[in-house]
Amino acid sequence: MSPMSTGRAYCKTSILNNKLYVVGGVSQGQGGLTPLQSAEVFDLRTGTWSGVPSMPCSRARELPNAFLADVLKPIATGMTSYMGRLCVVQSLYSWPFIVDAGGEIYDPETNSWGAMPSGMGEGWPVKQAGTKLSVVLDGQLYACDASGSLDRGKIKVYDQNKDAWKVVIGNVPVNEFSDTESPFLLAGLHGRLHVITKDAKRDIAVLQAEPEHSFSPFPSSSTSADDSFDQVPDSLVELERANWKAIAARDVGSAELVSCVVLDI
Repeated sequence: MSPMSTGRAYCKTSILNNKLYVVGGVSQGQGGLTPLQSAEVFDLRTGTWSGVPSMPCSRARELPNAFLADVLKPIATGMTSYMGRLCVVQSLYSWPFIVDAGGEIYDPETNSWGAMPSGMGEGWPVKQAGTKLSVVLDGQLYACDASGSLDRGKIKVYDQNKDAWKVVIGNVPVNEFSDTESPFLLAGLHGRLHVITKDAKRDIAVLQAEPEHSFSPFPSSSTSADDSFDQVPDSLVELERANWKAIAARDVGSAELVSCVVLDI
């Protein structure tokens, strides 16, 4: 494959319209690591990369003084392909400080960036090793948040009509280890939510959510990827608890959880 036009590490990636988008990250320069606002897209049919407009990172301009603007640099801390667009949450970063800064949305039809709805950006779970954990399952945007407890997390779903997040599962069994930067990952597989985490033995375990009741927190959606943000009906069902079943576990030593990608095979 042809290389990207810009070498970058810690970038965010997502698939949209059968194309691979790469946003942000850092590059290595003479002065050290430099945060990137640029983006590019890979087309498998042509085997080539092409440019995408850089993230405006408009929230970075709202810093109260020039000193902070010079020190804190905008970075992409998470990206999800949702409703035919790329939702990119952002932070202002200068090690070891990181401040949430909402996010922006890329529309491939107009080839332009726009502001992320305030509720979506502000309610996205806090960072885990610089990554906002989210997944789209059956047309709905879910996120896993472990900020409220050391051994229990919660899964939230985004309500577009109200521009707000609400909890649908309140008992996600994630273990918090002091020497682990990223304690868990969230994935969608075969129509169910899965959490990848380290168990009490520090083995990596894949946990599958089974609703306790007859109804499911994962409703079917008749909307397509081309529907706009304000056309999805508010049909989400609240659920407080779920049964978590370990479907796989493996001892990988001191390896860290970095990312999880589900492929259609």
